[in-house]
Amino acid sequence: MRALLAMLLVALMLSPGCVTPDEDRMILATTTSMRDSGLLDVLLPAFTNATGHDVDVVAVGTGAALNLGRSGDADVLIVHAPEAEAAFLEEGHGTSRTIFAWNTFVLLTPEPMNGTLFDVLDTVVEEERCFVSRGDASGTHMKEQALWRAWSQDGRGDVIEDDSGVHPEGDWFLSIGQGMGAAITMADEKRCVTLSDLGTALFRADTVTLELQRYDDEVMLNPYSIIPLDGPHADQAEALRAFLMDEASTLIEAHTVSGEPMFTPGQP
Repeated sequence: MRALLAMLLVALMLSPGCVTPDEDRMILATTTSMRDSGLLDVLLPAFTNATGHDVDVVAVGTGAALNLGRSGDADVLIVHAPEAEAAFLEEGHGTSRTIFAWNTFVLLTPEPMNGTLFDVLDTVVEEERCFVSRGDASGTHMKEQALWRAWSQDGRGDVIEDDSGVHPEGDWFLSIGQGMGAAITMADEKRCVTLSDLGTALFRADTVTLELQRYDDEVMLNPYSIIPLDGPHADQAEALRAFLMDEASTLIEAHTVSGEPMFTPGQP
């Protein structure tokens, strides 16, 4: 049943580049930004070479990855939504939670937009700029909802909560229910604003004509955690955690675009 469920998830949810799970191999359920930034293509072959352990990847949003962990259909998780991760552990899932890398969230915009983060969100709402939301309960989508909620609590405007999450109301708000790569592609094609992790934004910089806007706000920090799970591949999951905390650090630091690191190893 475990292998069948994982295969069905891959068939329904994965984009090309991920492999079909084998019940004899460890299954990693991971945020799409790990895949869409190209980092997994660097880390996993090195892990296999170092340990002999093969890894099958299910790249979904953080919310879906945590649910795979709850149902026993994954052996280890890489996720980036600290509050959701803490709740997952409090429910009794996972053996540990370790931050192994981080970057920041950024806005991608059709043209430069001046001001603070909230100033830019003001402009998006007031001018009804097209905004692409992942709408997939991913870590990025959770962060986006937190930003809209904080923007509203700051007295900037009203938000609603529906099947697409927390957001301002308007036809200009597009919830697509897809991964980071797809959201960036749509934002570029439709000339919209979207929230992205820095790694994927840098990885896609040469393929789109969007402006990358950075903010120093602490709220934009984006830590990535690994959570090993109990089960038949617990030892392999722990080996991956140890690898990410040690040997992978130099690989993470060296994963760059035009000399700029996409991620920083360790904790922010």
